Amino acid sequence: MNYKKLVISSIVVMAALSTQVYAKELQAQVQKNTANSAKTAKAAPVQSSTQAYPEISKLIEYNHCAQADEKIRQLLNLKPNDVNLLALRTVSMAKQHKLDPAQKELDKLLKQYPKNPTLHYAQGLVYLQRTTSSDVDYIKNTRGLINNSIKEFVNAVNLNSKYYEAYNAMGVATLKLGNKNDAMDLFNTAIKINPSFATAYDNIGVVEMMNGNLDSAENYFMKAMKYNSHNPTAWYHMAQVETRRGNYSKALTWVNHSVHVNPNSSPALTLQGELYLKQGNQAAAINSFKKAQIVKPENSRPYLNLATIYENRADEEFAMEQLKTAIAINPNYQEGKLRIANMALHTRKYDQALDYYSKLVGDSNYNDEAIVGLANTYYEMAKDRGNNEGITTNKEVYLAYDYINQAIEKCPEDLKLHLAKLKLARLVHQEPLSRDSLNYIIQAAGNNLMDSVIKGEAYLAMGREKDAVYTFENAVNFSNSVDDDLYLAEILVHNKQFRTARLALQKALTKDPNNVIAKNGIAYINLCETKSNEFFDIAQREYQQNNYATAIEYCNRAIDFYHNSPQIAKLKAMSYEKELNYRGAIKYYQQYLAMNPNAADKAEIDKKIEKFKVKAK
Repeated sequence: MNYKKLVISSIVVMAALSTQVYAKELQAQVQKNTANSAKTAKAAPVQSSTQAYPEISKLIEYNHCAQADEKIRQLLNLKPNDVNLLALRTVSMAKQHKLDPAQKELDKLLKQYPKNPTLHYAQGLVYLQRTTSSDVDYIKNTRGLINNSIKEFVNAVNLNSKYYEAYNAMGVATLKLGNKNDAMDLFNTAIKINPSFATAYDNIGVVEMMNGNLDSAENYFMKAMKYNSHNPTAWYHMAQVETRRGNYSKALTWVNHSVHVNPNSSPALTLQGELYLKQGNQAAAINSFKKAQIVKPENSRPYLNLATIYENRADEEFAMEQLKTAIAINPNYQEGKLRIANMALHTRKYDQALDYYSKLVGDSNYNDEAIVGLANTYYEMAKDRGNNEGITTNKEVYLAYDYINQAIEKCPEDLKLHLAKLKLARLVHQEPLSRDSLNYIIQAAGNNLMDSVIKGEAYLAMGREKDAVYTFENAVNFSNSVDDDLYLAEILVHNKQFRTARLALQKALTKDPNNVIAKNGIAYINLCETKSNEFFDIAQREYQQNNYATAIEYCNRAIDFYHNSPQIAKLKAMSYEKELNYRGAIKYYQQYLAMNPNAADKAEIDKKIEKFKVKAK
């Protein structure tokens, strides 16, 4: 193989040399240099430090840098000006991410020894390692750094055509730019020069794994282990192979070997945590993810994994903090912003919810979800206050209403958008529009699970609790599998419809008596009912002590845990009545009667509602 042509092919493609003319000129120049070097090779051979000190080079190659550094130190005491030793020291520093000290040495040495291939190789490594730096300036210039690294590796192989480490490193840089074919050629070139070069076999395995050829990838990783039996990188890659195959126990064995040898690998620690999660060992997974964060704080994946764990455990405060860190690392992580907004809404952090939803308005992928989130947030704010004062005067509410209408123009059949419009119309006192949206949803909703849920939510928003409960219960009839039952139960729990959620979970258990999720769901609802009763007891005491605002707050907490309680709704209505908040009193007296239509005091409550309607005008 003509190594020079291969290098030029890669550098032309990867460094984005824009014109064919320039490419031809560059190739001609390199061929000329090759011919000249061939003529002068006998007269002035260039010795690589890999040739001069093969043992030290091998130690660095397999990341035994501490041993290599000690040998270099001892030899430099005897030969302080040996450029080959000095060059190897810069390579070792680059491998250990000691990039600033390495660059300082290279700035000096390259001026003195511009024809030393190892110095150019070291400079290429420094550029390449900068791409994984936490320094924002380097992150912004990743492509430029990769192109510069390729140029330095080209310089190295022009000076030493057998420099297999430089070909391999050039392949890594080329792969980072997305060119798998050229990268594969460069890795194979390194192996042809040195058939026992473990790192190149490992890199070929990575490309095969990227192409989905798992058996071939395993073959190359095994070869890498054959030539370097102490190979944490190949072990990590084998863990990835087994993970893709679904063999999680085998994968965990491989990655544990890798982490034992190299405990400072953030990717390996992250994969270890993910595999622990697959096995249900949440505590071990959290431990691995936290270690990965310490090792490399700029790696966002451990934060995302921890956020998911905390969110599933309902530790939403912790989950949001993890997501905020991930967004700080990657400001374009829009999915994370939506997740924070949703959790902020669920935990009544309304300002935060509005902030994050607003950041997504206009995004082609998240716009509709964002404006639905805005509508839900304003609606929940009004529910918490028991009226719309301070909400309807907010220009953002009207702006959100405009967003909804624009979205409906584009997606007129999206019932979620119509539900959001209904909620906002209620806030801006557009009762006819609210009824129009409700009628549209009722007429357009099909006989299926999701449409029934949306229709139930619409009834809830209109204060028609009885119709909502009936619709939710009817939705249970449309769940045809255990997955449907569990999905419906999750939605119902989110809407505080615990009684109906219990029906869905019991239906799931009828089909699958040992279903752990369903059992846990019922246990959760039982716990919520207990917690609700505890908060309701406190609310009653606060009401008796004339602390009506506090009573309302504890009623809210009780409702959060168990929505379908007429007694909680009545106490909240009574508290609003004492505060002369007639809108709030009307709303919750109506809820009380909707949940308890045969109440003994129904006639008395009806009279109160009519009286308060007059006072609320």
